[in-house]
Amino acid sequence: MNFKKHFGTNSKILLIALFILFTGTTYFAVNFWSPKASQGTDNKTLSFYAIDVGQGDSFAFFLPDGKTILIDAGPEDAGKKVVSFLKDRGVKKIDLLVATHGHSDHIGGMHKVLRNFEIGKVWDSGFNHGSRIQRDLYKIIKKKDIPFGRPKRGYAEQFGDVNVEVIAPTILLRNTRSDANNNCLVLKITYGEISFLMTADMEREERATVQPLPHATILKASHHGSYNGTDTRVLREVQPSIIILSYGKNNSYGYPHKSVIKIIKKEGIPRYDTADGTFKIETDGSEMKISRNSVNYDK
Repeated sequence: MNFKKHFGTNSKILLIALFILFTGTTYFAVNFWSPKASQGTDNKTLSFYAIDVGQGDSFAFFLPDGKTILIDAGPEDAGKKVVSFLKDRGVKKIDLLVATHGHSDHIGGMHKVLRNFEIGKVWDSGFNHGSRIQRDLYKIIKKKDIPFGRPKRGYAEQFGDVNVEVIAPTILLRNTRSDANNNCLVLKITYGEISFLMTADMEREERATVQPLPHATILKASHHGSYNGTDTRVLREVQPSIIILSYGKNNSYGYPHKSVIKIIKKEGIPRYDTADGTFKIETDGSEMKISRNSVNYDK
């Protein structure tokens, strides 16, 4: 498919891409891993990293066919860390770079990413937040002539055996508590029986446009564990085997919210927090292994 033709070359905003893999029988193993370990590929393993970027989001997918997907890049001061993380793993090209929405804690570090790697294409939510960081990001993409688009619900793209499906946005939402959050790019990334639902900062208003949410093995809790991102209904719709909370330790927002922690614990879902350090999930599409320096279920 001609990417520019499908999305239009006159688009003023980028796209984001989000992976998610289908629900299936899983096992859990907790191991230590070397940050500088070579990614490599046996053409069967998908490796997912939830990167500790402080108060923000950044997630890397290393696909079985050797392609790389990066969803968000944390705040500005995390850009150098994200670049070093990718270079340590031998990345030279990011095949899909996803900007879920225009808030700085998701795209602030993306300027350094764009300047340090070849980029295959960029996906963006299509919502113009109007911030300096977002404007500068668009300028870099235009200057480097990187293909970009604004995919909506119903669009999907295959990367080898991995399917990336756009769950949201469906319609433009205005006058919500946070229009940038409620027009963000939400992706489901599926490899065999394992799936990732990457919800970015989706809040209740956007969630109402896509109910019910699809089942997924791994749920990235929306909006850093905010009260308006995850509730009992979300957990029962998605039915995740594990849940990821991405936030900075001792952040000023009080994330994750106590009510979210309470319902996760009540539903008995194992929880992994980026505030405790970067962690990795490896899967062959049927089983998965989780590796990190520390694990926290009950905090």
